[in-house]
Amino acid sequence: MVIRVKSKWHTQGAPKSPFQVATVIASLIFRVAEEKATHMQQAHFEISSKEQGFAMISEYLAFLVQYTDRFVYQRVEDEYRNELINIMVKRLAEIIEDNQIAHMGPSPDNYQKRFINLLVERLAEYATFDYEDGEPNYACRRFLGSKILEQMPKRDHSWTIDQVVEIEVPSALALVRKGLDGLFAEDSGTL
Repeated sequence: MVIRVKSKWHTQGAPKSPFQVATVIASLIFRVAEEKATHMQQAHFEISSKEQGFAMISEYLAFLVQYTDRFVYQRVEDEYRNELINIMVKRLAEIIEDNQIAHMGPSPDNYQKRFINLLVERLAEYATFDYEDGEPNYACRRFLGSKILEQMPKRDHSWTIDQVVEIEVPSALALVRKGLDGLFAEDSGTL
């Protein structure tokens, strides 16, 4: 699957609001997370239910949300950053709920609430990891791998963490970084 990364605004003019930027980023990281789950299935990892697939997507989303937050941390003012991240998370919760309803039907325990609860838990855990040269360190990547491993059947356990750390994370970060670099470039029109 080829993902088109939006890294420039079609129209220039006034700086873009946190809402405009957040919706673009939310769309990008959802597509990247979805592609990572699809790629693992294409690599013959067993994803046997929609629930399992959405659990994997949610784990990738949590990882990419914390990456995005750390990326924008010193590039924008705190107020803008807080608004951006909050809007992005709300939009991601809407996107994942829309997709889950479309593929699995309504849920009595609210897909959005479940996603937000997972995100709060994961972001607290990811906050304990270091970054090296603007990138999540090996321990952080391995933590994501361990969370994906929890979703996998036993037959895939021996290769899951390696697949996530060595193949899925580098390509996910490259795609998201390309979008963020473009959106937050000095001449981007974002700020």
